Amino acid sequence: MQTIKTIAISLALLACGTGAMAADSTSQVIKRQAPSGINASFYTCIDKAGSDTVATSACLSAEKKAQDTRLNTTYKALLAKLNGKAKDGLVSAERAWLDFHNKSGNLEAALYGDETVADLQVTQNEIFRLCERANTLDKYLSIANDQ
Repeated sequence: MQTIKTIAISLALLACGTGAMAADSTSQVIKRQAPSGINASFYTCIDKAGSDTVATSACLSAEKKAQDTRLNTTYKALLAKLNGKAKDGLVSAERAWLDFHNKSGNLEAALYGDETVADLQVTQNEIFRLCERANTLDKYLSIANDQ
């Protein structure tokens, strides 16, 4: 809930014009909470969107697609490197992660409610989970490449 309030305050300050000058930009607020691996173009898009929730939603959708693609590409590359128990373990772990990811999204949707800012927050959380999982698989791929 704190993050929703932070984003809502940032959007409100941006809408006020002069008040936004003293506050951090929305992208700076998001960046402080974001895992590494979020594209720089996302932050640029968020700043350009300003208080336009439709434009912000488009930024989130583009980054979600990019992170999902990154996750799938890394998963396939890792899967191709593994054999036997390691391969089976990856498949099992990914299925468990997908279940966690989906259940977390359902919980967040119920907790945050139906407001536009809440929908944006749920999507941001989903992007962060995708990014964090892609980061984890990148580490595993690095280990597999070194063997």
